[in-house]
Amino acid sequence: MFFLSEPDDAEIRATLEGLADADFTYPHVGATRDDPTSGPPGFHLDRYGAELGRGRGTFARAAAALKRLANYPPSFTRVVRLPGELAEGALFATVARHLGFASVHPCRVIYTIDAPDAFGFGFGTLPGHAESGEERFLVTIDDDVVRYDVRAFSRPTGLLPRLGAPITRRYQVRFQRETLDAMRRHAGG
Repeated sequence: MFFLSEPDDAEIRATLEGLADADFTYPHVGATRDDPTSGPPGFHLDRYGAELGRGRGTFARAAAALKRLANYPPSFTRVVRLPGELAEGALFATVARHLGFASVHPCRVIYTIDAPDAFGFGFGTLPGHAESGEERFLVTIDDDVVRYDVRAFSRPTGLLPRLGAPITRRYQVRFQRETLDAMRRHAGG
């Protein structure tokens, strides 16, 4: 959903409430759970991550940041959530500012991972999102090393996103760089 001026949180929450029972915009729901090495046919797969540091304190700070969706870069995005915990079925939207306008990207959490050595979640796109696909954010600790890893598969939906695919790809690459930086800051303590 594209807007000439950025919609306020109340408008976005109303949109999300209207999408509460909407179907996902792709057929491979849950595919990021298994750490894919390739995307479904016709989808682009992104796999990236970084070491955030060491120790349980770093892991706890990184997991807490992910629970707040603080991994989204504030330089060009903000997240609007419906009230409630980050759990299966939770709805949120990313609002992106770019090229003089704003876009709203509705999503629903598909699953969460909450274990002593891992925290994360996977979400899928809902109608109105410029992309179709799924993304998983995961923080882990293994042998005292804390990592943040992202897996996503996507493809543009609709005419405008298809025409703007090269620009969209630039923003996806920017997101990759900035989400890693954000999580390093949050985990650093």
